[in-house]
Amino acid sequence: MTINQLPAKTNRRFWRSGLPLLLLLALLTGCLPGSGPKSGGNQASRPVDNETRAQINLGAALLMEGAYTKALPELLKARDLDARNADVENYLGLAYYGLKEYNLAIESYGKAMQIDPQRSDVHNNLGLVYLAQRDFDKAVAEFKACLGDLVYQKKQLPLSNLGLTYMEMGQYDEALKHLTRATELAPDYAKAYQLIGRVYLNQNRTEEAMDYLNNAAKLSPNDPDTYMALGEAYTRLNRPEEAAQSYSRTAQLAPNTPLALEAQKRARLAMGF
Repeated sequence: MTINQLPAKTNRRFWRSGLPLLLLLALLTGCLPGSGPKSGGNQASRPVDNETRAQINLGAALLMEGAYTKALPELLKARDLDARNADVENYLGLAYYGLKEYNLAIESYGKAMQIDPQRSDVHNNLGLVYLAQRDFDKAVAEFKACLGDLVYQKKQLPLSNLGLTYMEMGQYDEALKHLTRATELAPDYAKAYQLIGRVYLNQNRTEEAMDYLNNAAKLSPNDPDTYMALGEAYTRLNRPEEAAQSYSRTAQLAPNTPLALEAQKRARLAMGF
C-alpha cells in the first residue's frame, strides 16, 4: 500500500500520539498563575502563600517544557501545601493527561471543579481527556460547558477542540462551523487553521487544505502536526520533493516520537526509497 492509498481514518490517527506540546502551551496560556482574569470567584478570592505559589509555578514551568514526569511530583508537593487549590488540581490533570493516565486526570479535574465550580478552563481540559478516550458525547458536553461561560476569554480553544471532536466523528460540516468561528475570534490561532486543513484533507479537498495548512505554518512554524498534514497534501498533489521536506521537518520538530518515525517513513516513500 502506498501513501496515497492510506485510508483517511488511518491518516487521522497519526496525529493522536499524546498531548502535542503546542496544544499544552495553548492550554497553559489561559491558566498560568497570575496570567489574567478567570471565570469564577472562589479560587481567585482565596489567599495563596508564597511557598505554594512558587511550587505551583515550578510545576507549571515543567509542564510548559513537556516534562510531565518531572512536573507530577512538584505538583503533588503543591497539593500537600494546599489541598484546596483549583490551580493545583488543574495542573495535575494536565500532567496526568500528558502521561496518558486519563482516569487520574479526570479525578483531578473533578476536584478542581469541586473547589471552584466556575472554572470553565477545567471543562475544556476535561473535554480533551474524554476526546483522548474517544468518548465523544462527553467531550462535546465539556467543550460546550466551557463555551457557555460568557466571560471565558479564550473561546478559540474549546471551539477548536469541538472542531477536532466532530472531525474525529466524521461530522465535517459541524467541525468546519466551529473551526471557522475559532479563526474569526482569534485570527492568529494556528491550530484552528491546521484543523480546517485536516478536515479538508479528509474530504479530499486538497487544494483548499493547502491554503489553510500553509497559513497555519506561517502562524506557528514549529508545530510538527502542521508539517505532517502538509506532507500528506503535497503527496496527494504529486509534489514528492515538497512532501519529503515537510515530513522531514515533522521529524525534526518531534524527535524520538512515533510521529517522527512515521514522518521519516513517509519521507522515504515520497522520494521512492
